[in-house]
Amino acid sequence: MTPQTATVNAYKTVNINTASQGKLILMLFDGAIKRAEEAIRQMEKNNIESVHRNLIRAQEIISELRSSLKIDVGGEIARNIDRIYEYIYYLLVQGNLKKEIKPIRESIEHMKSMRQTWKEAFEIFQKEEGATISGDTEPQEVTQPLGTSTFNLSI
Repeated sequence: MTPQTATVNAYKTVNINTASQGKLILMLFDGAIKRAEEAIRQMEKNNIESVHRNLIRAQEIISELRSSLKIDVGGEIARNIDRIYEYIYYLLVQGNLKKEIKPIRESIEHMKSMRQTWKEAFEIFQKEEGATISGDTEPQEVTQPLGTSTFNLSI
């Protein structure tokens, strides 16, 4: 590993470990979208093994988002979000099984829409709390350490 790679990896670790809950959700969506888009690029190159790896990783990320929902606390809203995540997961699986781009593209559209919705929700929450969140994964000052937010991620 080069010193530059080590530095980038260290930055990513610090960024994740100090991120707010909202930023973590946005970062998860960024990762899933990136993996799905890479799967499409690899499919166009007929690199089936790489397509599979990228789609499996995107599926794992969506599974993580689903597992973070607290249906018992979030009620109907959480159940609806879970259904959306389930559908995105289904599209990723279909794209992987059939090696078709169309369901992967649809999953990307839904992930981008969900990411934007979460970003707006966190921005509204932060404004109400007197803090800010940009939703970017670039270096920025963290206003609240992980786990100290009063925003209920149950939904």
